[in-house]
Amino acid sequence: MLFRQTLLYLPAQVLGPLFQFISILAWTHFLSPVEMGVFALVVAVQELAYVATTFWFTLYTMRYHDPAAAPDAKRTFLDTELMVLAAASLATVGVMLLLPLTTGVPWSFDLSLAAIAYAITRGLVTHLADRARTEHDTMTYSVLQISWPVLGLMFGLALVVWGKEDAVHVLWGYTLAQAFSLMIAFFRLEFGRNPLRFARAAIAKGFDYGLPLLIGGVFIWMANNGLRFVVEMRESAAAVGLVTVGWGLGLRVAAFAAMLVTAAAFPVAMKRAREEGMSAGQAQLERSGILLLAVLAPASAGLVAIGTPFISLVVAEEFRATTIAVLPWAILAGAIRNFRIHFAEQVFLLHERTRVPLWNDAIDAVLSLAGVAIGLYAGGLPGAVAGAAAGAAISLGVTLLAGWSAYRFTLSLDALWRIALATSAMVASVTMMPAEATPVSLALAIAVGAATYALTLAAVYPDLVRKLAGVLRSGRLGTGP
Repeated sequence: MLFRQTLLYLPAQVLGPLFQFISILAWTHFLSPVEMGVFALVVAVQELAYVATTFWFTLYTMRYHDPAAAPDAKRTFLDTELMVLAAASLATVGVMLLLPLTTGVPWSFDLSLAAIAYAITRGLVTHLADRARTEHDTMTYSVLQISWPVLGLMFGLALVVWGKEDAVHVLWGYTLAQAFSLMIAFFRLEFGRNPLRFARAAIAKGFDYGLPLLIGGVFIWMANNGLRFVVEMRESAAAVGLVTVGWGLGLRVAAFAAMLVTAAAFPVAMKRAREEGMSAGQAQLERSGILLLAVLAPASAGLVAIGTPFISLVVAEEFRATTIAVLPWAILAGAIRNFRIHFAEQVFLLHERTRVPLWNDAIDAVLSLAGVAIGLYAGGLPGAVAGAAAGAAISLGVTLLAGWSAYRFTLSLDALWRIALATSAMVASVTMMPAEATPVSLALAIAVGAATYALTLAAVYPDLVRKLAGVLRSGRLGTGP
């Protein structure tokens, strides 16, 4: 069942992040640094608006919404949801109207309207995608998750080509795509009809359950997006645009690599803990951590190894130098943060100590912002991103130390040296080529690096190779948990 569900959701999990990655590269060829900076700031503020206004109810929906509930109970939930979404949309308008006060960029009426439309539709899509997932509606979830990055890029490109190359037309492109996916959701999902019939008990329970996680979400937002606002306050929107490309690429590569192996990790660990005891669940988390590191390490190191020719090929010249300078630090920050969230913190969730991850998120946010400010002062934009990476690294160290002190939770040195050896061999093979800024050369470098990593890993894990070979020969692949 778990394997089947993972496959059903895989297109949405892969295509959405992939097109977000592509869009970062594409917009460098159409937007100036100032327009890219404005677009990045609008997207960042929208994410904050969603976390502050809707995230708590989304968490409540995922935890307590029962799609098989009695008609009256279901109608009460839908009416309550309608009230929350309406109130959140109004609050989002206010947040977006305040955005011009925090930047030094001239803000036109057209830009404000586009930003508001984008933010409202994006927030609705985010919540309804999770509600569709809770109701096991794979089709609606996939439409909502795939349409906005895929069609948004296409609509945005059409608008900037036929209209004007600015953030306004890009935002309208994504808004149109999000509106399209909302129309599909309207015909497939049920919705409330009377927001005045909302359940006060559900609102109170939602706040009680979601508030700690909401606060943690704000801290994570600060760690991921605070850099843009610090840079804008000290430098300019153009500087935000220049640094956003490398910063966004680094975060998305790490998040995409982690997503490939973490979707089922914690549920499987919970299953082990319930059936075999807490020690078995913790051991499962440690095995999942090895798999996470085995994916994150080569993906991160590989992109750093081919970073200069890759960026030279796909990023517009105006953004190229800054992107090359900040990309290694951005990849490091993204890899570290994903490893903390998807491995180091998981043991505390397993033991139901949810306040520890909240404190870790706070430490990450504070240290990252401090690192950005210090790094920006000392080393410009590359220094700012290096400071963010340093803050993330210290936060990871604190989390790992807490996990070891409380539960002796860590990765084995045996696994660490094997993955480190395979990653080093991969980087050496790519570096010796070396790659040039052409599609054929980069494809060859990626193929050689991947083959080297796989062969080295197979050499240092001979028992695992023999076990997998036996499973394949017996035809039992995919029958386990």
